[in-house]
Amino acid sequence: MFAAEARLPPTRAELAIRRRIADDGAITFAEFMRLALYHPDGYYSRRRRIGADGDYFTSPVAHPAFGALIAVQLRVMWQTLGHPARFWVVELGAGDGLLARDISRFCSRWPDFLRALRYAVIDRVPPPAYHRRAGISSPRNLSWIAADSIPATGIVGCILSNELIDAMPVHRFRIVDGEAREIYVSTTSGGGYDDGCDDNYGSVFYETLGELSTRELRKSMERLPRNLPDGFEGEVNIGISAWADTVGASLERGYVLTIDYGGESEELYSSRFPRGTLQTYYRHTAGGSPYHRIGRQDLTARVDFSAMIEDGRRAGLRPVFLTTQAEFLMSLGFKRMEESMQASIRPLDVDARTKAAYLRSLRRLAQADGLGGFRVLLQDKDSGIRASSELSPSPSIIAALDCPLPGPEHLPEL
Repeated sequence: MFAAEARLPPTRAELAIRRRIADDGAITFAEFMRLALYHPDGYYSRRRRIGADGDYFTSPVAHPAFGALIAVQLRVMWQTLGHPARFWVVELGAGDGLLARDISRFCSRWPDFLRALRYAVIDRVPPPAYHRRAGISSPRNLSWIAADSIPATGIVGCILSNELIDAMPVHRFRIVDGEAREIYVSTTSGGGYDDGCDDNYGSVFYETLGELSTRELRKSMERLPRNLPDGFEGEVNIGISAWADTVGASLERGYVLTIDYGGESEELYSSRFPRGTLQTYYRHTAGGSPYHRIGRQDLTARVDFSAMIEDGRRAGLRPVFLTTQAEFLMSLGFKRMEESMQASIRPLDVDARTKAAYLRSLRRLAQADGLGGFRVLLQDKDSGIRASSELSPSPSIIAALDCPLPGPEHLPEL
């Protein structure tokens, strides 16, 4: 059981969890996480999660060079596919669309590619109304779609996600006497709230062990390393399989670009993570209990990229490369952008403190112990390429790159 702390008034997401436990008994951690994050009053239904007044930073928020360099990669993808008249970029879990806008704006330097580019921004809660209130405009080739999946097939282009898979609900397990037991969530009083009665505030969440809940989970557990020690805890994301099926069925020809934090199975299920990788984020502080601030804090787990690759193969997606974000950005011209920013920001443009902040935020994208340590998985389907080197931009393209400056939507470390 996690350590106790002062309680906040319950969100409707927490009340829904407690009522579910009161009605059905203990629930899987995956169900707890699903409700905490995706209930109408859950964490991902709330706005302004990212940035200085949110809970965490992401690469698109840190610096627009992230989107610019992905734009470079997308243009090369378009070329390898034979310059199709319509090249779709489908971004899943796009949030407020900042990455989409940065990519589309940078593509304006390539009129031929921009004419072909069609960009679908998909999120459970797309924010055009929020944008109007904030005075944010979006390029004309962006389409906003409210969905939690891909509502289309026959896509020629690239299906893109940045920090999406880590937010999928995960099942948790513990090894007991050499066997995997699933971790369930219950409450000391059965979970009921009776019209918010104060007596029920004494009800606390606790964890209990039981049989593995689904056939899919049992199948996924068979892929984990053998001989995990007693007491070892970990997570399994069975949603990766369904995600791969959806992406594989939606993509006719092209690429799948997945950026997230995680590792391969041998790393995640090892002595490095004896208590698993589940993490909470609240106001830039990590490490609290998942059973506090329910609906107010983020819950994530590191992505098992071995599972991503295996399930992708089964769905017709061929792995092209798995690398770090730092290496990925370097291959697309990161150093050239760094040189461009250093040369182009004159003292009269911004003060020295702002210039230093812009450069720090740019370099943060490639720091090995930070955002640069994220993993980048590229998969393809009938793209026609024979080697990953065919996706490298030409030296002339890299030489012509200039670095975009952060705008009002970005939050450099001032």
